[in-house]
Amino acid sequence: MLDFDVGLRYVLNNTILDTGGHLADSTMHIGKLAERAGTTTRTVRYYEEMGLIEPCHRTTGGFRCYANKQLTQLMMILSLKELGFDLEKIKVILKMRGQGGTAGTLAASVLEDLHSRLDELNDQIAELEEVKGKVEKTITTLCHCLPCELRLEERLCD
Repeated sequence: MLDFDVGLRYVLNNTILDTGGHLADSTMHIGKLAERAGTTTRTVRYYEEMGLIEPCHRTTGGFRCYANKQLTQLMMILSLKELGFDLEKIKVILKMRGQGGTAGTLAASVLEDLHSRLDELNDQIAELEEVKGKVEKTITTLCHCLPCELRLEERLCD
């Protein structure tokens, strides 16, 4: 699981550091990209098919090559996905980011979406709490039936 704060920094920042804390600027093949982002090559290919990410170039042998920019973008996509954003909304955010607006404008848009997401989650939690209460009540009722040796048609309880 990605660190949400770190992942969201990718939304607003275009830099990725290598393991030594230095700016990473070399190209990498899809496997290395996926490994550095903590995902699979299949996911990277899927995001490419969906138009969310594209290689910076291909080798003469047809291998995909990615640079720091694509790693940054992939980390952002994964972070937003974990927060519950669907791929269409992620496309919109990527488009806004690519239009060269300010970090504040992009942050305001993402913040609005996050508040909506939080409202949805709170509604889901309330619904689940209600279901949980019903399940707990049913468990309690059935526990009272465990010692009963009466046939169903002979029982006196409700």
